[in-house]
Amino acid sequence: MTSEAEHEMYGRMPVWRLFLKCSIPGMISGLVWAFCSIMDGIFVGNYLGSDSLAAVNLAWPIMTVFMAVSDMVAAGSSVRISMHLGNGDTDSARRVFTGSVKLIVAISVGFLLIGVLLGEPIVHAMGARGEVADMASQYIAVFSLFAPVGLLFFATDNYLRICGAVNLSMWINMGVAVLNVVLLAVLIGWLGCGTWASAFATGFSVALGSVVALIPFIRRRFVLRFVGGWMDLHTTRRVLYNGTSTFFNSVSGSLFGIIANAVLLTVAGNNGVAAYGIIMYINSVMFSLFFGMDSAMQPAISYNHGSGDGRRVRSLFVVMSIASAVIGVAVAALCILADGPLTRLFLGDNSPAVADMASHGLTVFALTYLLSWVAVNINQTLAATDLPAHALSIGVMSQLIVPAAFLVPMSSMGVDGVWWSMVVASVGSAVFSAAMLFLGVRKGIFGFHRPSETEMQSS
Repeated sequence: MTSEAEHEMYGRMPVWRLFLKCSIPGMISGLVWAFCSIMDGIFVGNYLGSDSLAAVNLAWPIMTVFMAVSDMVAAGSSVRISMHLGNGDTDSARRVFTGSVKLIVAISVGFLLIGVLLGEPIVHAMGARGEVADMASQYIAVFSLFAPVGLLFFATDNYLRICGAVNLSMWINMGVAVLNVVLLAVLIGWLGCGTWASAFATGFSVALGSVVALIPFIRRRFVLRFVGGWMDLHTTRRVLYNGTSTFFNSVSGSLFGIIANAVLLTVAGNNGVAAYGIIMYINSVMFSLFFGMDSAMQPAISYNHGSGDGRRVRSLFVVMSIASAVIGVAVAALCILADGPLTRLFLGDNSPAVADMASHGLTVFALTYLLSWVAVNINQTLAATDLPAHALSIGVMSQLIVPAAFLVPMSSMGVDGVWWSMVVASVGSAVFSAAMLFLGVRKGIFGFHRPSETEMQSS
């Protein structure tokens, strides 16, 4: 099979074999990035202290908003590209690919200016003051310097998978993550640099990863390659519309993070924010399994939706759900049984009060993994089958509205109320997501219908 035809495996390979071929590299990629996030927390927490950990936790939701816009274009264009390939329209797929890369670069230049010029006012608006605020704004400014190239990384990763280069995508992710950790060790562990070094390590690593990932497309190795011109306005709107669920998933999660930090500052001070940050570091590892698997399966689902094979889409969804349920039980058990060792990785013996608070919080938060995968699976499936409005509603409800609705009143119970609110929210989000899936099934996502080119352009 030539490199240009590798994407055809999405419509031909047996479902379980396809799932394993795509999901394992996807989960490995997610794990190495989560490991990188963990190492970032370990270096910052152990070498720079809990205030630096709180500063990074305050800055990261802002960075997530920046990355969410890039992800919106990447995810929206990936759905359109995969559907075009499934429908046999290679020319349209290449136009969307080229236009999306240009659009991400243009938007990222704006983020550079925002991060450098407005980072400090943004942090102060979040309620941070003193040295923690200074470190957080510095983190935002340094990371933003790499935005025009670095934010392309998340798009090129999607495009490699669309072309069937799932293993190449995995190796690039692993290389970037290893470089990030090496830079952390040199800058923070050896040279003793401040919080800004964490932002530099991440920003420089993903920027270099973007350059490496673009080389195969520039050399025209895959079915996707750069062509002349820009996307027309209608196609641009469709790409952005298809990516809205991904954008609001990230933004909603970031907004909830801001709300949770503000509540924890009131309930438990900087220690509460630091403990929440530790739990979110661990969560990034555990949840990377779900996100890595689902994002890796998006090209397969969109490709088969574009070709009209709804039964194959249903089979892929069932396999994803079975695997997610098994992973959810295993992850919850791990967090409950190893809560102490996991949380103490970040602070050692430097801040026992924070470590104890995080350890207890993790045992409660672990219960969310039993059901939180439901919203992720359904969200990704609906987005990949060209139902962005349904996916958007799941993202906003599960990442922001439902968690915030329980967080605010249950915080009156103290820190325990904050942790338990997240467990209750996972149940409510799963129920709402199941209702959205039912609506998607009624719209025919699991039926047989091959969309015409006219439908593809007007949808």
